[in-house]
Amino acid sequence: MAHEHLAAGTPAASERRRAEIGPQASQARASMLSRAVCGLVGGSMDLALRRFPSVVRIETTNACNARCAICPHRVMRRPARQMEDALFARIVDECARGGCRQIHLHNIGEPLLDPQLAERIRYAKRRGVRCVKIFSNGSLLDEQWARRLIEAGLDEIKISFDGGTRDEFQRLRPPLEFDRVLENVCRLVTLRNQLGSPLRILATCATTGDRREAARILRPIVDSLLFSRVHNWAGTEPLGPRRSVRKPCLRLWRTLTVLAGGEVSLCCLDYNGRHLLGRIDGRTTLEAVWHSPAYAEVRRRHVEARQGDLPLCRGCSKAFL
Repeated sequence: MAHEHLAAGTPAASERRRAEIGPQASQARASMLSRAVCGLVGGSMDLALRRFPSVVRIETTNACNARCAICPHRVMRRPARQMEDALFARIVDECARGGCRQIHLHNIGEPLLDPQLAERIRYAKRRGVRCVKIFSNGSLLDEQWARRLIEAGLDEIKISFDGGTRDEFQRLRPPLEFDRVLENVCRLVTLRNQLGSPLRILATCATTGDRREAARILRPIVDSLLFSRVHNWAGTEPLGPRRSVRKPCLRLWRTLTVLAGGEVSLCCLDYNGRHLLGRIDGRTTLEAVWHSPAYAEVRRRHVEARQGDLPLCRGCSKAFL
């Protein structure tokens, strides 16, 4: 068989070179832009790094009563547990001394499954923590829980209404019921207003579909409705084509996450505690972990656009523009 040889200067040869060089050039541009973005943003965050984290996320329980399609809790390998009272008090006491601006009493799981939640909120507020928040699926938020949260001094609650419509909600968040959660939120708003509480009540909605129905239903009820993009839980869940330009994850300079057993995980998306940066106990403090070599190394990789060196950050949709 005769082989066709393309002369170097022919149009066909030029087209072939462009086809070969195109992806390489695109990848090189993305890499250069990633280094510029990460160096500028991450370097600025390094300069502004506070002695103590602005936000401490405390997982008082990792149990959940839902099996949401867009949440990996359904495949989480960590056993369900609640944080011990002594550990919680140690963390909150240090947060109060360190001037922590916000404490989030949730991580992976439903915070209302912690029977001590109201007492934990009350303790944090009594110790002088400025803002205490929770993020709930709202299914357990009956009148008793609503009163307990308000009376404990909770500053903000976010209720997840993932899915832009009732039907999408039911598909994404089994076995929860949209109308039951909506009823619970309406009751909480009414009770908050009756008691004159400053509690902020927000709804959040992650959807790839039409947002109009969720906006029509929720905006007249809650203080604010926040829409967000569905993310891929540190690359462990499928989510369409991957973007190419990286950015540093600002959580590394703002938020420290403590799991129910006292382990400090890489971030709130590390649902299985795969990348631990330390452990809070009688000898180790939050501040020590926050300024540890392990934390510094992770931040450095993000500043250098080398998130791909870290398994949890490599394909995480939060690490791309």
